Amino acid sequence: MTKLYIDDMRRPPDASWDLVHDTAEAIEYVSKNGCPDEISFDFCLKNGLTIMPFIEWLIEEDKKSDGNFIPKNFCFDSHSSSIVGTSQILHVFGGYLKKRQK
Repeated sequence: MTKLYIDDMRRPPDASWDLVHDTAEAIEYVSKNGCPDEISFDFCLKNGLTIMPFIEWLIEEDKKSDGNFIPKNFCFDSHSSSIVGTSQILHVFGGYLKKRQK
């Protein structure tokens, strides 16, 4: 099981997580290794950027592969301190995954 932790300041909770710091690193990681089984997102990243471009990229890659890019047993969460950011992640990404299941 592969797990990806995306955060520009904090460290993952334990050594079972791979760490990337921004959207570019996240895209590079997933392009090289495939989509992990689990992702923990921070919303606000360095230089005023957010995680949303990465989430949109993941969704597009999954659509291009007819729903086979993101694993069927995939799970995610947000460890962001931004309530609004977490809500946006859950709405956009969670909403896509729910629609994909149907």
